[in-house]
Amino acid sequence: MVQRRRVGRHLVLDNQAVSALLRGPAVERRQVIEALAAADGGSVVPSAVRVEAGWDRRAGLAASANRLVSDDDVLDGRGADRAAELRASVAGASVVDACVAVAAERAAAQGGPVEILTSDPLDMAALAAHLEGRFEVRPL
Repeated sequence: MVQRRRVGRHLVLDNQAVSALLRGPAVERRQVIEALAAADGGSVVPSAVRVEAGWDRRAGLAASANRLVSDDDVLDGRGADRAAELRASVAGASVVDACVAVAAERAAAQGGPVEILTSDPLDMAALAAHLEGRFEVRPL
C-alpha cells in the first residue's frame, strides 16, 4: 500500500494580523491564534510585514509571538521581482500586500491550501487571483 504524505494548510499573516498578535484587542488576538492553530502546514510572516508591524524578534515583548510564528518569508531578488509584477497588476495594492502575496505563493508551492489572514481582503483577493495555488483570503 502506498501512503500519501499529508499536505497541510498554510497560513500567511498580514500587518493587521501581526499587530493583533503582538498588541491587539483580545478578540482579534484570539482570531489570529485560532488561525495559527489550524495551520497544520505551517505559518509564515513576510519580512516586510514584520517591519511594518514593528515586530522585532529580539524584543522581550515579542516572545509570545515568536513562539507562535517562527518562520519569516525573506524577500530576495526573485521575490522582489515577483512582488513588483503583482503590484503592477493590481491597482491599489501596497508593497506589503504584494509581499504577502509572494509569501502565500511560496507556501502554496509546498502543497496544500494557503489561508491569508488580512485586514485588506479586497486587494488580497485581487492579488491571489494572479497566484499559482489554492488560496483563501480571510478577513480579520
